[in-house]
Amino acid sequence: MIESWKYNGPIFDAHTHIEGSYLERMVEIEEEFGISAQIAIVHSDGGLEAIRSQYPQRFVFARYLSLNDIAHYRVDRVIEEINGMKEQGYSIAKSWFGPRWRDYIEGVPSDFSIDDSRLEPIFQALEDNRIPLLIHVGDPDTYYNNQYRNTAKYGTKEDHLSQLERVLERHPDLMFQLPHFASQPEIHRLPNLARWLDRFPSIILDTASSRWMARELSKDIDKAREFMLKYSDRVLFGTDLASYKKMKKSDYEARYVAQRALWESDTQGRPLPFTDPDTERSGGTIINGLDLPLSVLRKLYWMNAIRIYGMPE
Repeated sequence: MIESWKYNGPIFDAHTHIEGSYLERMVEIEEEFGISAQIAIVHSDGGLEAIRSQYPQRFVFARYLSLNDIAHYRVDRVIEEINGMKEQGYSIAKSWFGPRWRDYIEGVPSDFSIDDSRLEPIFQALEDNRIPLLIHVGDPDTYYNNQYRNTAKYGTKEDHLSQLERVLERHPDLMFQLPHFASQPEIHRLPNLARWLDRFPSIILDTASSRWMARELSKDIDKAREFMLKYSDRVLFGTDLASYKKMKKSDYEARYVAQRALWESDTQGRPLPFTDPDTERSGGTIINGLDLPLSVLRKLYWMNAIRIYGMPE
């Protein structure tokens, strides 16, 4: 049963992943919950025109840059990829550096760093082509405390964030979409995130990962609400949902409900409507709503994304 919410307008999901497998089903569910446009991170080549034809004015496409090439500093290949993106129908580039990426790529140099000068031509190519970069760096604090204890292999969160900040410093004219609140929704990290937003006008955030947002921002709703009010022009709604996973309708619904309860309601102590593995053994995650005003919700759900990326074609 769909709940009644404060905001009733269209929603732009600024962080989704698509492949053809379950795309039609995903769109049907999204439309039921008010999602009428989205950034679609594409995991395989081809088929964009067919998708755009089937779903006009719905998708802004993001291309996954080759992580394998980046990891081995094969810069020329990545630049060639970037230079052809617009002609292929892509508007955004995506790169992923969650620490566990080292588990998937063989032969990664032990001293790999995203701020390595050898990677500078990649960022410059994006800037020259005026292509925004959706770049995932870091993960929840809970992951570093549990899954990434081997810092010799995975590094530390502070080091990862420092590397990203140095990249931001070098490219003030490149638009960066930093997903998951720039991996800093933890209450103690909000001051640093605010400093970034003040210092770098070209960065925007998304709220992807409903459980991460709910778990951390609910811990101090006054500070979280103050942040959202101050930076209401810089945050995009996002879910990280995907069409290549055979998720149940209830899985989608639970993630939409979790975020909408967080942003729109004044609920207190509401259980997260799906399992959060990070808190499963300690009582589970609860949602304490921020009760954001309608003017902020309009920006979060729709206006900011349309201002930045325009209406999908």
